[in-house]
Amino acid sequence: MMLNLVSMLTLSFILMILFMIMILINMKMKFNHNKSAPFECGFDPFNKSRIPFSLNFYLIAIIFLIFDIEISIILPMIMNFKISNMIYFNLLFMIFFMFMIITIFYEWKFGSLNWKI
Repeated sequence: MMLNLVSMLTLSFILMILFMIMILINMKMKFNHNKSAPFECGFDPFNKSRIPFSLNFYLIAIIFLIFDIEISIILPMIMNFKISNMIYFNLLFMIFFMFMIITIFYEWKFGSLNWKI
């Protein structure tokens, strides 16, 4: 019992010394603002705040979100396949996919999928 307590205290003391050494080493490193800034692909965060943002990026992101929600709806439907009534399951699945097909044709018709330069 006493040996266990001594070994725990020794281990905690060693860890405390290691953490203090790490803090001292990190304090000596030079702080670089660029390294601590968040990174966004293609955008410089140190530029002016009102840079023009492409509407195409926004539209593609919204379309992605709409069709990404499709996965969260399909997975529970697939898991309930065996315990559900097949007629209602097929009807629900057909309605869902018809809605998704109509949505993609709607996006295509109004040119949301075309990348305009």
